[in-house]
Amino acid sequence: MKLNDFEYELLKFIKKTSMIEKGDRVMLAVSGGADSVAMMYALSKIKAHLGSEFFVAHLNHMIRPEAVFEGEGVKKMAEECGMNCFVESRNVPEYIKNHKGLSLEEGARVVRYEFFEELASKHNANKIATAHHLSDLTENFFLRLFRGSGIGGLVGMSPVNGKYIKPFLIFDEQNIRKYVKINRLEFFEDKTNFDTNYLRNRIRHVLIPKIKSEFCQNIEESVLNTSQILKKYQEHVDKEVELYFKSSTEKAGNICFDLKDIQKADDLILSELFKMVFKKMDLYISNRKINSCVNMVLKKGNGELNLGKGIYFSKNGKAVCFGTKKENSFEWKESLELSVPGEVKIRELSVKIYSELKAVGTNFGDGKNSVTLEAEKVQFPLVVRPLSDVEKIVPFGMKKEVRVRDILKNHHVSYELRKTFPVVSQIDGKILWVVGITFPDDLKITGKTRRILSLIREGGVF
Repeated sequence: MKLNDFEYELLKFIKKTSMIEKGDRVMLAVSGGADSVAMMYALSKIKAHLGSEFFVAHLNHMIRPEAVFEGEGVKKMAEECGMNCFVESRNVPEYIKNHKGLSLEEGARVVRYEFFEELASKHNANKIATAHHLSDLTENFFLRLFRGSGIGGLVGMSPVNGKYIKPFLIFDEQNIRKYVKINRLEFFEDKTNFDTNYLRNRIRHVLIPKIKSEFCQNIEESVLNTSQILKKYQEHVDKEVELYFKSSTEKAGNICFDLKDIQKADDLILSELFKMVFKKMDLYISNRKINSCVNMVLKKGNGELNLGKGIYFSKNGKAVCFGTKKENSFEWKESLELSVPGEVKIRELSVKIYSELKAVGTNFGDGKNSVTLEAEKVQFPLVVRPLSDVEKIVPFGMKKEVRVRDILKNHHVSYELRKTFPVVSQIDGKILWVVGITFPDDLKITGKTRRILSLIREGGVF
């Protein structure tokens, strides 16, 4: 079968980049728009020259009612091209409700790529082709520029990125539309593509035409050249990031880094390092959450972030970890009797608590590792137990009652540890010491104090 110029250029580009090779099984992501329909049709024309198998995937995002008919149309067109087609529906609006912080476009992308991965695995595809083209590269460049993307974002698309390939990345939209018209291909026009309430559409229909008419007619080529330059910078950054990544350890489902080690890196390297972690975990995380992880590493104190999909980022005094299993998952729940004098050990927290009675005039303690309280005001026996949710005290030096969980939060104690933080209390529940943090003001030493209760902590991850 004779190829036209468009198809011949496509074949040359595929051969040059080795994006499709003999024996490959390629899944084509076809929305039903002009670009993806053109890709499906053009690849059907050249598949005999490639020695590869193709099938089509179409996802209804359940955003527009008419999308149901588009799925039926794509299936029919795929069959005409001699390809099997698999159509599914997934509720993107519902997904966004359950994943706060994602825009409609971001949510649709996450759901779409989950569908691609699942279908490709189910049908043994080793390549996934999308119809992104040169004009998309330009739109993405400005979109990410306006969103404050880093170098990696501005580099944009590559013809080959793992299993994902972009056969149309040498064509601009004008050439693709011309190919569609010549071959009288039917396609569906998504009306949301013309809705300028979306930033991408304002870039496509307002900004780029303005740039072409008044500033730079060859804006696609200029962006491509800039993208290629930035790619070299990105490759340089990636070398340093890779050194940090190689120092990571994997344990109990977590990817962990030594805290002191990665705190030597600047925020750019940390941001790129965490993106690499998420890529390894096949996880899409917004820049906002990535920045939150970076800030937590660089600031004082411990903490934890829920990144969604059951993935957590946690920081303690020794390490930062990403994973489904939260680092330092504190399961301590039992109360332990503390004799006076005596000691108890909380194995889950790697901490010991000692108690003793002393005469006045000895060291009053620093409040963090030890405290001294007026013994006459304490009712024995004592217990060491986990903090409950609603408990309050009037902290030393203050006059108003404060929720203890809020005190812990202000001291940057992680959410996970706040749920079972150790306190020393009387048997009736009155708190004597929020271990390592503070104690009630009414138990402070005064000039009338005759005996003191000394509480000492040794070890601990807080």
